[in-house]
Amino acid sequence: MKPSVMVWSAVLLALAGCQKASKLEGDEAVEARAALLGPSDAAPYDTHLPMAEFMGHVMQHAGDGIWKWQGIILDKAGEHSLYPKNDEEWEEAESGALSLAETTNLLLLPGRRVADPAWDKSVDAVRKIALEAAKAAEKHDKSAFMAAGSQLDDACDSCHIRFDSNFQGAPR
Repeated sequence: MKPSVMVWSAVLLALAGCQKASKLEGDEAVEARAALLGPSDAAPYDTHLPMAEFMGHVMQHAGDGIWKWQGIILDKAGEHSLYPKNDEEWEEAESGALSLAETTNLLLLPGRRVADPAWDKSVDAVRKIALEAAKAAEKHDKSAFMAAGSQLDDACDSCHIRFDSNFQGAPR
């Protein structure tokens, strides 16, 4: 067998194993991943941060990477746009949106994921909205960027309403 065929065969076998492992949950998924990756690549996840702190310090911070660039402030001096004003600020807004999209993966780690299909759907919705915000920022499209921010607010609220018994609603 040619070396390239052997390499591709190994890659395909590993991918098949990863796909099987991704359908497992909790400790089974960690053990399956460890078996596929080997001991050096299978470090355990550290999800010790309580969910309320994770949401307040990690997810909120990531969401602010989008929200801080949206809207208009009216004060005695007049109207002040929060939208990015140059390529560098649009790049920062795009980075904020992509950071949020990637941060959603942390909600699916064993030890943090809620075993409810609605959880996965909610996490996926936030990820998709964050990716739309990133596209809008890349295009410097204020309207689409604002729409994504509004959708993000709604998606976060609906998830909190369902999964956080202490949620009082976002301050308006």
